[in-house]
Amino acid sequence: PKDHSRKIPVLDLILEGEHSTLEFKQTLRWDAKNGVSSKDLEKAVIKTIAAFLNSNGGTLLIGITDGGKIHGIEEDLNSLVRKDRDGLENHLNQILKHSIGAEFRQYVEVSFVAFDSKEVVAVEVMPAPKPVYVKLNGGEEFFIRTGNTTSPLKLSEVGSYIESHW
Repeated sequence: PKDHSRKIPVLDLILEGEHSTLEFKQTLRWDAKNGVSSKDLEKAVIKTIAAFLNSNGGTLLIGITDGGKIHGIEEDLNSLVRKDRDGLENHLNQILKHSIGAEFRQYVEVSFVAFDSKEVVAVEVMPAPKPVYVKLNGGEEFFIRTGNTTSPLKLSEVGSYIESHW
């Protein structure tokens, strides 16, 4: 994985706070409350990436709390079989492949940014050239960004959104 030691831009992003093209997640998969890795947290990351793909792109910073504090990804790394950057990127690749399809991976760039003793993952997402559906619980869902949130669209709304967006 690339090490974009772009400390200043990431710090600038954190100061901007979440908005239509910026989202923070404290972890990729580690649920600190329950001390276990969580598929629900992974799904939240995938939904955000899909929403950026379906909207105007954006940046997802993993290892940052909602309040903009640097939390780091150490717990995520320790929860993996391979406890390093490659292991985390490979895990993210697998989740992306299974939930949105390998064809969309080319629009997602993963880099790692180090801050003192903590690391953050920057996931930069370009807008996709066609609609991206997320496979969830045996079905498919469609997500977009509305303001600083990731929103599912009802089946009845997807058609007109796709028409106006692509």
